[in-house]
Amino acid sequence: MGYLHDTLALLRQSHADRSRAVASPRWGEDNRDAWLIAMPDDFAIQRQAMVAGLRQRLACLSDRLGMDSIERALAAMALVPRESFVCPLVDDLAYLPDPIDIGHDQIISHPELVAVLAAAADPRGGHVLDVGTGSGYQAAVLSRMAGSVTSIEIIARLGAWRLRRGGFDNVAVSAGDAAMRGFAPETYDAIVVAAGAAQVPPVFLAALKREGRLVMPIGATPDREILVLVTKAADGGITWTPLRPACFVPLTGSGARPH
Repeated sequence: MGYLHDTLALLRQSHADRSRAVASPRWGEDNRDAWLIAMPDDFAIQRQAMVAGLRQRLACLSDRLGMDSIERALAAMALVPRESFVCPLVDDLAYLPDPIDIGHDQIISHPELVAVLAAAADPRGGHVLDVGTGSGYQAAVLSRMAGSVTSIEIIARLGAWRLRRGGFDNVAVSAGDAAMRGFAPETYDAIVVAAGAAQVPPVFLAALKREGRLVMPIGATPDREILVLVTKAADGGITWTPLRPACFVPLTGSGARPH
């Protein structure tokens, strides 16, 4: 229970008394406060409302990602309690359209970015490499789309215990610098990198299976990042598809941008 729980309860009661016949505000950055107050004190209902809002927002990417991939990502997000991956003091804010600080210069990404990453990867029961475990939320979502997820983080403890507690048993978390790992060639059906860099580290491309998908923010600086979908064809050829502007935490370790 977060520190805003009692305040929100009073505001929600006041809103209910005044607005019984008024539709709930749309999920979005421009009316986040009104949406939060209008929502019932039930995380499952808030999660459903977030997913409905994301479905409308991601329709513009259907030509690049495919609506089936988007729906698989949203179905996975509907199964994962986002509130379990943030600090309990702020769990009342879990379903707002915002990133949330989790400490150690890490965040739990904006729900829209989580959805886009998951839809772009679209592992369909395969093996996923998740680079940058963070809170563990992205890995949890991917675990509901994949057969198994290998998640790597410089500070692995941030998400590992949340994933264990939540019963996400097909996620294996390890600590280390993913860009320095000696992955076997063509190991992963999908690779998700939730951290920005100037280029895709070659080790990730080598670890991607043929007909696999890699998604990662690329840019010379954080404010110039573009989320890019990289697909490897059956003959080993690489295709790059820009998806949308993005601003992620920077990739650390050997894959980091040069200073």
